[in-house]
Amino acid sequence: MKNFINVRVQSYNYKKQYDLLRHNFRHKKDSLSQINEKSNFIISPDGRVVKLDNTIKKKIYNLLSKDYQSDRLKHNELYKTKHKRNLRDFQSTWTEGILTFSEAIHQDLGNKYTPEDLIKAAINCTNDIAKKYGTKLNYLTLHMDETTPHFHFSLKNFDNNGLSLWKKNQNKEFLSQLQDIAFEHFKVLGMDRGVSKDITNKRYETIQKYHIRKEMELRDKTLNTQEHYDKVQKEVEKSLKALYAEVNLQKNEVKDLRSNYDRTSQEYKDLTIVFKQLQVEEKTLREKVRELKEIDNLDNYLNDLKKDISKIIKSNVEKVDPLIGNSRIEVKNINKMYSELVSKISEPLNSKVKEVEEKDKAIKDLKSKLQNKEEVLEKVMTEKYQAIQENKKLNQENLSKTNEITKLKENYTLEINRLQNHFKQQIALRVKRLNLINRLKNSNIAKKIIARLSKRNQNLDYKSRIDR
Repeated sequence: MKNFINVRVQSYNYKKQYDLLRHNFRHKKDSLSQINEKSNFIISPDGRVVKLDNTIKKKIYNLLSKDYQSDRLKHNELYKTKHKRNLRDFQSTWTEGILTFSEAIHQDLGNKYTPEDLIKAAINCTNDIAKKYGTKLNYLTLHMDETTPHFHFSLKNFDNNGLSLWKKNQNKEFLSQLQDIAFEHFKVLGMDRGVSKDITNKRYETIQKYHIRKEMELRDKTLNTQEHYDKVQKEVEKSLKALYAEVNLQKNEVKDLRSNYDRTSQEYKDLTIVFKQLQVEEKTLREKVRELKEIDNLDNYLNDLKKDISKIIKSNVEKVDPLIGNSRIEVKNINKMYSELVSKISEPLNSKVKEVEEKDKAIKDLKSKLQNKEEVLEKVMTEKYQAIQENKKLNQENLSKTNEITKLKENYTLEINRLQNHFKQQIALRVKRLNLINRLKNSNIAKKIIARLSKRNQNLDYKSRIDR
């Protein structure tokens, strides 16, 4: 990250100068710009550095106030001699200058260069700026207790005629040359040339306005995040309910399908397992929908935040009843109150943004998982349904084959019986025939036939022998 050096010189009302002195030397109550307890320093034109603590800041303020009063009298004499009238309050005797840096100084200071290097560059720079104006440096302070380290410096603002040096040199060319001077002294620290707000006409943002702006940006970010989250939440809730309905439908279908089988069958047992799985899934989805509805809304958080802010303000203010005049409300410690408010608003709000973003991510992950679950469930149900259908088909085929076998058995039995009866009939006929033959053999007719045949055979045998 690049660091830039910028220089700015401003003229103030005569009486305003005392306020600037009190601010620069911390000779006043804590201000909103002070956000930490780091030390501040005053540097004399000859380079002497003194730490601004409670023991010295009042002394330095009184000393420089006297110097300012002395210069004011001298300035007025010169102006009156030339213009025949006294100075007016808006005509300044001292001008206020400031050296500012980019936020990169937080990283660079102590790493790329030391505080001593920074102070040395600032002393040389502000003395050269004083020479450029044709005047001298009154003092230089380094503030470390604000958002970014910076230098305040003061210059005498009148020439021999009592005229304002600041007003005389208030042109872009001169102001650009001031930036050149600053760059020449700070470039050795690795800084780049900045552009004065007097040239760019960029509005100066106070520390209060900076924090307010950041808090508004943070709140807008939170609200935008919440809006996106609410949209995603509704989408997921819709998907969950649709999936829940689908699971419930599939569960009932499985239940109906299961009723077609006997409780002792394997098909019934398989379907029961699927049914219970769908019951568990249905319960899980129902709980997810409930959890989704119970997530805290940001509006509730913001309402609680308003109450907390009100408590902080009440605890840091008090009612004052003066002897003269009306009652008024005063802040006991404005810096403490501001710190508490910033802490209360910024940190929890950042946390809420992070929480919402994490929930948003969790919802997206859940949505992805549910989609995968739906696909897996659909696949499982398809496979189970196909298996059930195949079992059904196999059972039908088995039943058909059983019927066929039974019919074959019946036909076989009939054929066996028929063959047995036929065989019995044949045996009976043969027995009957044998009995008949035996009876014939033993009968007189058979004996006569045998005798005749025997006699016939004898005659034939005799005739045969004669013929030979």
